[in-house]
Amino acid sequence: MLKLKPLPYTGSRTVVPRKSQNQAKITLRGLTLFGLLLIFIITYSFSQVSKGADRSECRRVFMAPAYARIHGFDETHTRFASKYSLFLYREQGKDRMPPESEDTQIELTGTPVLFIPGNAGSFKQVRSFAAEAANIFYDTYQTHKDTEDHLNPLATNLDFFSADFNEDFTAFHGRTMLDQAEYLNEAIKFILTLYRESDNPVDSVILLGHSMGGIVARVMLSLPNYKENSINTIITLAAPHAAAPATFDGDILKVFASTDNFWRSGFATGDAQTDLEKIATKRLGDVSIVSITGGLSDNILPADYTTLDGLVPSTHGLVVSTTGIPGVWTPIDHLAVVWCDQLRKVVSKMLLEIVDGGSPKRTRPLPERMSIFKRHLLSGFEEISREELEAVNVGSGGKSFQYQVKIDTKHLSSSVSREKSLQIPQKKKAEGEMPELHLFYIPKDELKFKYTFLSSLKPVAIEQLGQTSAPAVLLCRTLAPSEKRQGQKLLDYTTGNTNKYVELECVDVHGDVKTIPRSSSDTQSTVESSVGDGRTPFQLLEYDSSILELYDAVVIVESPKSIPEESEDFVLGDLELEQSTNFVLGDASLWKLFTRGYDLSLPMHRPIGVSVSIPSAWSSLLAYEFDVRFEESSTERFAPFMMQHIRDEVKWHVNLNRDGRVLSLINGVSPYCPYSKNNLPTMQLKLFSDSLASDQVLDIYMSVDWLKSLSLLILKYRLAIVSMPISICLMVLSFQWRVYMKTAVYPSFGAGLQRLCRVDIIVPIFVVASLLSSLTSFEFVQRILRALDPVDTTDFALMKRLEDPSIHTNPYFLGIDASALWFYGPMFFIISISLVCTVYLVILAGVSGFHCFNERFGSGEAVERVARPPVFNSRRRTVGMIMVFILVPFFVPFQFAYVICCIVQITVVLRASSSKTASTTPSLAPSGMSPSQVYQNFSNYSLSFLMVMIWLLPINIPILIVWFHNFSLKWSTPFSSSHNFLAIIPIVLVVQHHVSGSMIPRPKSRAFQMITRATIAYFSFYALVYGPRNLYWLHHLFNFFCAWCLLLCYDSSSISGRLVDSKEQPGEKDSINGSSKLH
Repeated sequence: MLKLKPLPYTGSRTVVPRKSQNQAKITLRGLTLFGLLLIFIITYSFSQVSKGADRSECRRVFMAPAYARIHGFDETHTRFASKYSLFLYREQGKDRMPPESEDTQIELTGTPVLFIPGNAGSFKQVRSFAAEAANIFYDTYQTHKDTEDHLNPLATNLDFFSADFNEDFTAFHGRTMLDQAEYLNEAIKFILTLYRESDNPVDSVILLGHSMGGIVARVMLSLPNYKENSINTIITLAAPHAAAPATFDGDILKVFASTDNFWRSGFATGDAQTDLEKIATKRLGDVSIVSITGGLSDNILPADYTTLDGLVPSTHGLVVSTTGIPGVWTPIDHLAVVWCDQLRKVVSKMLLEIVDGGSPKRTRPLPERMSIFKRHLLSGFEEISREELEAVNVGSGGKSFQYQVKIDTKHLSSSVSREKSLQIPQKKKAEGEMPELHLFYIPKDELKFKYTFLSSLKPVAIEQLGQTSAPAVLLCRTLAPSEKRQGQKLLDYTTGNTNKYVELECVDVHGDVKTIPRSSSDTQSTVESSVGDGRTPFQLLEYDSSILELYDAVVIVESPKSIPEESEDFVLGDLELEQSTNFVLGDASLWKLFTRGYDLSLPMHRPIGVSVSIPSAWSSLLAYEFDVRFEESSTERFAPFMMQHIRDEVKWHVNLNRDGRVLSLINGVSPYCPYSKNNLPTMQLKLFSDSLASDQVLDIYMSVDWLKSLSLLILKYRLAIVSMPISICLMVLSFQWRVYMKTAVYPSFGAGLQRLCRVDIIVPIFVVASLLSSLTSFEFVQRILRALDPVDTTDFALMKRLEDPSIHTNPYFLGIDASALWFYGPMFFIISISLVCTVYLVILAGVSGFHCFNERFGSGEAVERVARPPVFNSRRRTVGMIMVFILVPFFVPFQFAYVICCIVQITVVLRASSSKTASTTPSLAPSGMSPSQVYQNFSNYSLSFLMVMIWLLPINIPILIVWFHNFSLKWSTPFSSSHNFLAIIPIVLVVQHHVSGSMIPRPKSRAFQMITRATIAYFSFYALVYGPRNLYWLHHLFNFFCAWCLLLCYDSSSISGRLVDSKEQPGEKDSINGSSKLH
C-alpha cells in the first residue's frame, strides 16, 4: 500500500495516533483475508455437484429436424426483417414438408405455436418440443384417437414456428426486448395469414418462450402493434417474471416495470378506471400463462424469479417446478429445460390436449385450459389442485354421483377393512376368503379422519375392473330408498342368497390418484420411474377430513385378477385420526435452528403417511439438512420416502434406506421476490413408510448445512458483488475528500481503507449492515426509501389489488426480511472490502511493474506530464467533444466512450506514479507544501478516481457487448438510452482534466464543501441500498458527481494543481494552476 511520507506542510491536518493506525492496518488485513476465504468457500460450495433430489438427470433426446425459412415475411411486413428471421419446424418422416420453391404457398392445417428463444438463444432450440409433439400426434392421435378415451378428439397437429434473433443478448438490453416483441407481433399477423385458405381460419397463436423469451411474450400484449385476441396461451420455461436478472440497462427495468404494470392492471380487482386498465383487461381476459422453472439446478437464473405472485392471479396463471411435475421429477438447468426428454413429453402432451381444432382460437376455453394445465403439471399436493378433485366436485354438488352400489352386509362383515387398514395381497388368508370389497366407514362424530391409499398399481375405472390386477376406488354415501336417483349405473354385489344389503351412491375417484416416484429398496433416483422409463411409479390417494365429511365410506374394489403374494405389487390403505397424521417439527425460531437444531420422534403405530410442518423453514437462503433414522425392515413393501413442499415447489426424496441424510433446498421466501405476509410459506414434509408391516420408531433431526447455504448466495447476490464494492470505494473517497478539503493533502486509497477499518468506524458500519435488512422490510421505511429513489418504477399499490392485498417484497439492500439472518449484511461488507482491497493491490502491483519495466527497458527517466500550451489543450478538448457529440448519438453507445475514459485514466495513473519531484515549488500551492507532496496528491487522487471507474466497468460492459453484436449484424439503434451523450460528457471532461495534470480543486466555500460531501454520501448510500436492483443508475450518479467536480473547477476561489515538466529552469514560473481552467 502507498505510504504518506512526512511532509513539511504544517497546515491543518487530522493526526491519527500510530497505535490506531496499526490496529486499522491489522483489521484491514484480517478482513481482507477473511473475505477472500469466504469467497473461496462460497465458490467451492457452488462448484460442487448436487446430489439427491437436486441432481439434474435429464434423458437425451433424438429427432430428425428440418427448418424452413419463411421468406415471405420480409421488409414489406416488418422493419426488422434484415435483422431477424422466421422459421417453420418440420419433423422429417412425420410432418408434411414445405415445397422447395419459395414462390409456392405453404399449406398448413394445424395449430400454430411460436417459439421465442431467450438471451443469446437459437431458433433451433424449438426442435425438442416440436419433434415430440409430432411423434405423439402422428404415432398416437392419428392411430388411436377413436379407440382411446383419454385422447383429445379435437386435437390437431402443431405447427411450430421459431424466431431467429441472431442470438441477441435480450437480458442486457431493453431496446432489444422491445424490438423482438414488435417483430413477433408482426410475425403473428403473418402466421395467421398462412391459415386463411383453410376451412377454419386461425385467430390465435400459442406462445412457447424460453428464459427472456417468456418476458418478450408478455411484452407483446402491451405493445400498440398487438393484434387483438391473437394470443391466449403462453408457456414459459425458466423465465424471470418476478425481477430482471440483470440491471445494467435502464431500459430493461422500464420495460419490466411497464409490462408488469400492464398485466397487473388487466387483473386488478375493481372496475377498470384508466384507459390502460381497460385495454389490459380486454387483452388479458382470456389469457392463460404457465411458468415452468427447472429449480435450483438452474445456475444462470434464480428459480425464485420465475414466480407469478403479485402479477397474475391463479385463475389465469400457474407456476410449477419440474421437480414436482408428475413423470418429470428432476431439476433441470437453464439450457436443458428446452430439450429435457421427461419435460418435453409432458408439455407436448399437454399442448395437444388444450387444442380445439374446431375453434378459430384453436384452444379450449380458459377454465378448461387451466384445468388441463393443473392436471398435467401439478403434483396434487398444492392447494389450488384441490378444486380439480372429483371427490370435491361431486361431494359439494358440482357434479352428480355416477353409480348406485348394492353390497351384501355378509360380504362386508367378512372384510378386513373393519380394522381401518388394508393390505393387498394378504400375507395370511384362508382358502377362498379373499374379499372383493373393502369398506372404510367414516364415523360421523366430532373426530376428524384422514384416508391414505398407496399402491404400486394405478387404480382403474370401476367399469374396467378385471383387465389388470389394479383395484378400483369409490367414495360413497348411504342411499335411502326414497333417495334413489335416475341415470346412475347399478353395481350389484349381492347374490340370490342375500338377505340384507346396503345401498350406496358412489363416485369413481381413480382420476384423483396422484402419480408419485417409485421408492423400492433398489431405487437410486426419482428418474427411474419417470415418464418414458421402464419402471412403474407409485400411486397415491389422500383425502383429509374436509373431503371425507362429505361422504360415508371409502370402498376399495379388488380386481378378479388377484395380486400374487410373491409379487412386488401391493395395495395399502388406512383410515386414521387426522391428528395422528399431523406433526410439527420445532417452532418458528431460526435462532434455535441455528444453535441447537430440531428433532422429532414419530411413534411406532403411525399411519402410512404423516405430514410434518416446519415453521422455521421458509427462507431460500438456507440449506436444510434432515437426518431420518429408523430400523430397516425386510417385510416392508416399499422403502420409506419423503416429499417436501413449499409454495409452488415439490421435491421427492426416495429410498431413505439407502441414505437417511436428506439435503433440502427450497424455493421459499427469496430476496427481491414477492410473497404473502399473511400466509407466510413454510416447508411441509410428507413421510411415507410401511408402518403396517414394520413397527419401528422413526426419528427426524433437522439442522442447517452452512456450506451449502453459502453456495445459494451467488445467484441471488451476483449483482450485489458489483454495487457494494462501489459503496466501499465511495466511503473511502468521502474520507479522502474530507481530509483534502481540510488540509489540501489527498491521502492514498490504502490510507482511506485503513481509516475505514478503524474500530470507531468499522463497528458502527457492521451494526448498520446488521440492522439494515430488517429495517428495509418495514413498510414505512420502504415508503421513505421509495421517496429517495429517483428511478423507482414499481407500482406496489397496483400489486396489492390482485388476489392477495398482503403481498410484499423487499427490493432494498439484500432483500432479506428475517432478522435472524442479520449476519449476511456484515458478511457481504467483509467480502466487498476484501474485493476492493484486492483490486487496489493488483492496481498497485501493476503500477509498480510498469515503473520497474520503464526503468529497466526504457530511457531510465521518469515519465513526465509536460505542460502544453492552452491553445493545444483547448483544441484537443474541442475535438474530443465533437467526437462525443457525433459518435455517441448515432454510432457508438456512451458505454464505449466510458471504456475509453477508463483506459485513459489508467494512463494518467501510470504517468502520475512515474513523475519525479518538481524542481520548483509552485507559488500557488499551500505554504510549506513540498513538490513531492503535490505529485503524491495527484497520484493518490487519480488512482482513487480510477478505483471507482474500474468498479463501474462491469455495469457498462454488457451494453457494449450488445453493441458489438448489433454492429456485427450491421444494425444500429440511434437515439436510444445508450446513445445519450449527456451520460458521458462530464466524465470525459473530468478525465481530460486529469490528462492535463490537474486535480479537481478543493471547494473553499462551506456550502460547496457540504454539497460535495452530501453528493458522495448519497452516491455511497444508493449503491449500498438500491444498487443490486438499479445498477445502471450508479453510472449516472457517477456522471453527476463528475458534473459537480467540473462545477468546482469553475469556483474561482478554489486551488488546484497542475504537474509541470521537472526539467524547467528554476527561474521559470509554471506553477500548479490555482484556477479551474482546463488546459
